[in-house]
Parts: sequence; structure tokens; C-alpha cells
Amino acid sequence: MSAPHRSRPLAFAACWIAFVALVFALTAGVLQWTRPDLDPIAMPLSAYLRGPGGGWLRAAYYLMASALACLAWAGFRGMQPAGRSGLASALFLVAALALPVVAVTVLYERTPQEELARLIHGLAAQTTFLCLVMGMLLLSSRWLRDARMRVGRNAGVVLASLAFVQMWVLVLWKGLPPGLTQKALIVLILLWLGWIARQLWRASR
Repeated sequence: MSAPHRSRPLAFAACWIAFVALVFALTAGVLQWTRPDLDPIAMPLSAYLRGPGGGWLRAAYYLMASALACLAWAGFRGMQPAGRSGLASALFLVAALALPVVAVTVLYERTPQEELARLIHGLAAQTTFLCLVMGMLLLSSRWLRDARMRVGRNAGVVLASLAFVQMWVLVLWKGLPPGLTQKALIVLILLWLGWIARQLWRASR
């Protein structure tokens, strides 16, 4: 298979990841303004999965899961063989599998399975954040070694490191509004996804 043919799936992956990150950001952002019943500072994003517009946000979660699965493949193939990380791909794949569970479990509110669903929801959300952020750190550090990607390669490590710090702020600093700390982490993740989409696009060329 020639190099141009090999690059097409990678270019598609880059476009899909960027598109999904944008759709997710727009969907979540619109709901912050159209749900006056929820305080955007106090309420985490998962609160918006129920009620008006919840179906749209759940759909955005499912799309994001597909983008993370795509990243698991593209992040591996986009690197030179010496820098590839199977662990990073595995972490993204676990995050891709856990994220739909976060969206689905909110539908069991006010049912006999509510307590179990709440427990699974929390575990799935923590798994998603942990695997995603650790995968971001690992892939970004590997990308530093790729001589083809000199332009902008440090930005990935910076964004991933900030996301790592913010993740532990969310977990450990209980005095801060959970909505604010969680959404700050999500913004950093979306910015990183935009960065990796750009890097994958360059690699496809």
C-alpha cells in the first residue's frame, strides 16, 4: 500500500476527532445557557444529561466515545514505529468504553436500579477521566520524540500536564464548586483533542 493511501485513514481520524471535539464543546456550551434550572458553577456536566437537551448531550457523549476509539488507533499509527505506545492506545480505548456508560446510567434515575446506576456512573466517570488524562500525558510525551512534529509539539505536554493537575484538583479539593472544576478539566481535554487532531493531520501528510 502506498504512502498516500496509508495517510487517508489518518487524515480522516484527525478530522473526526476535531469535529467531535467541536460538537461536544458546542452542545455542552449551549446547554449552560439554556438550562436556567441548573447552576453551571455548582452542577457538573453530567447533570445536563437529564431533562431538556439531555438527549443531545448524551449523543455528544456517544460521539466522543467514537472519537476516543479513533484516537486509540490513530495515536498509534500516527507515530513513527519507535515511538508508538500500546499502553496509550489501551487507555484511550478504555475511556471510549467507559464514557457511554456515564451517559446511559443517568437514565435509571427514579427507578429501582437508581442506587446501582449512580455507583456505576461514578466509577465510569472516574475511569474515563483517569484513563483519558493518563493517555494524553503518555502520548504527548512520546510525540516529543517524533522529529517530524517539531512545530507545536510542546503544547500537548503542557495541556496534558494541566489536565493532570486539574483532575486531582477535582478529586481532592472538595471546597471548590464541582461544576467549575470539572468543566475546567473538560475544557483542557477538548483543547488537547484539538491539538492532537492537528498533529495527526500533519502526520498524515
